[in-house]
Amino acid sequence: MPDPTAMLPSATAAADVVRWARALLSRHSALYDHGVVAQGGVLPLELQRWIRGEGQAPERVARARAAATEVGALRTNVQLWSGSEANRRWQRLMVQVAVGPVECDLLALLAAVDLSPRMAATVRLLAGWPDAAGIESSFAQSVLDPLEDDPEAVAAVLRADHPLAMRGVIRGLDARGDQRVQFVQLSPTVLTWLGHGAEVACRGRDHLRWWGTQHEPLRDSALVAADIDRCCSELAQSGQRLRLRAGTGDDVLVLARGVAARLGSGLVTCDCQSALKRQAGEAAWLDSDALVDGLRAAALLALLEDAPLLVRGLGHDDGSRALDLAAVVRLLGPLPVPVFVEDAAAEAASVATALGRELNATALEATFPDKVQRQELWLHGLRPAERTALGEAGLARLAGFPLTPAQVQSVQAERRQASTGLVDLESTAEACRVRIGHRVGEVAQRVTTAANWDQVVLPEPVLAVVREMIAFAKHGELVLQQWGFAALYHYGLGLTSLFSGPPGTGKTMLAGIIAKELGLDLYRIDLSRVLSKYIGETEQRLGRLFEEGRRGGVALLFDEADSLFARRTEVKSSVDRYANLEVNFLLQKMEEYSGVVILTTNFADSIDEAFKRRIRFHAQFPLPNQQERERLWQAMIPPRLPIEAGLPFELLAKAYEFSGGEIKNAVLRAAFYAAVDATPVTLDLLDRAAQAECQERGRLVLRTAASLNWQ
Repeated sequence: MPDPTAMLPSATAAADVVRWARALLSRHSALYDHGVVAQGGVLPLELQRWIRGEGQAPERVARARAAATEVGALRTNVQLWSGSEANRRWQRLMVQVAVGPVECDLLALLAAVDLSPRMAATVRLLAGWPDAAGIESSFAQSVLDPLEDDPEAVAAVLRADHPLAMRGVIRGLDARGDQRVQFVQLSPTVLTWLGHGAEVACRGRDHLRWWGTQHEPLRDSALVAADIDRCCSELAQSGQRLRLRAGTGDDVLVLARGVAARLGSGLVTCDCQSALKRQAGEAAWLDSDALVDGLRAAALLALLEDAPLLVRGLGHDDGSRALDLAAVVRLLGPLPVPVFVEDAAAEAASVATALGRELNATALEATFPDKVQRQELWLHGLRPAERTALGEAGLARLAGFPLTPAQVQSVQAERRQASTGLVDLESTAEACRVRIGHRVGEVAQRVTTAANWDQVVLPEPVLAVVREMIAFAKHGELVLQQWGFAALYHYGLGLTSLFSGPPGTGKTMLAGIIAKELGLDLYRIDLSRVLSKYIGETEQRLGRLFEEGRRGGVALLFDEADSLFARRTEVKSSVDRYANLEVNFLLQKMEEYSGVVILTTNFADSIDEAFKRRIRFHAQFPLPNQQERERLWQAMIPPRLPIEAGLPFELLAKAYEFSGGEIKNAVLRAAFYAAVDATPVTLDLLDRAAQAECQERGRLVLRTAASLNWQ
């Protein structure tokens, strides 16, 4: 017998598939006479012989074996398909999606029915179903195994729980009609993909998108290269399942596309929100069937392309209907490609988190680019005139917001579209705050200050601590990350400081100036919205506060911190025990927090010693001496305030032992006196304002600046 492979012409994969199906039908027809039962109920001769248990005619068996040899040769020829992209897809379907010879034969038979009209008409005629949309399952069984060499394998491939059916490669295995007849056909997604590729297979489906290797990578994806490395490492250890969380969905997409590029493939994305059904005039409601169908199509495309799948939009369950997590896990669990689940919701009860647990998906949170990288990102997206207008200070301020690359790009595009001129600092900073979307403002108030370093009058020991704080913040990335201290010490790496001293010595003002210098928003904690009389609620609020502060990249100011960080007491009752638990919890969160925390207090001795040991910087603010008071009186005078020439500030400093806050109040009071009298601010008005301050605080006025001036 001649070698069948030598008779195979050089043809496309699709032509080979049609020949393959014809060889299958030839093998089947060699054994059985086909046709409608004759009148009078007479069966074809070969069927009668089979029913009586008689053997097949030897010549028919020989013809069937010859046809089987041709089928085997065509299966072998799959490995020779090469050249075109279409041939690659056919080879992928027959070699990697189909897992055995029976599966390959079934896919060839089903595909040929759609490729060749003559093949479709022949199959319908032989099966006795001229109007069928697919192939009747019992006829498919007889074609796949006419000699009944492996009936179990053939029966398994046509069951609804077979991987080909579960993954949507074939469909229609549910019995339908009064006669309960099953028909099977190739999925339209597979057919479209075979003929035109993944991008065309996604058309008309809003929830699906294919990011092929021909797509340009998102700009600045190099900034998340470290996260892409982490993803690839975790994939190797986590069973190909990851739950991704980043600043925005665009940043999750950057990560997933970066991983796909490392794997040398494209990426399939499935937006579950677009797969949901909508009722007219109502919000989206969660339809598990529609969602699972959408996921099945996405999973099938990922399987066909051997590409990672990114599932998005699962974290927005409105609770109207429960998602059938079991169905999703059955679908995605055994999928032999990397699966990413976007975890956009921070709440632990989100659908994405629950699905991640069911899939045993490792959680991976993207890190933000550091401040230097963000500054480069801003520079890259600003026009030269805008860079000049913002200056170094403005760029540092914008780089202080912990935005991701996608967020920076969206802010730049939004501000340029909204502004007719140059991008200004304040509106851009506000847009950055909106992008971050932290909720620190629920329990804190943002503190803005117009004060600057010219108004700071402090002794050298305090200024030395402040300079060290700023150096720690500006060079923390180098020392902690690049030099390896963060890997060696896993906690206590934040910038924590305690400012203690009498009221009015500038503690809160200096905190605002430091935050502005570091390019951070400063939030003063409202203890009335943090502390609760209910057990455990204070800890929950503090936990949310530090989490939102970390996510928002803000500086936290605990003003009058002694009320929250007080010494732990001896446990004499349940109240003492729970109070100590709150202090212990706060101590733990302070150690874990990697941002800026500033505590101010008038009573440093009442602060728990454990906090003092863990606070990195401690500055003690004394009352100003006479020389410092003189400088403070001068610093508190605004440039446009009309004043009497040659005011003797040294006499005011000598007469009144005020703090900086009291001096500010006295100057402001004197300005109102001058406004009422329509005169410049004079020494007498300042004296009068200072005396009023003393009276309000219950102090005796032993001398005035005017009296010293006469001496």
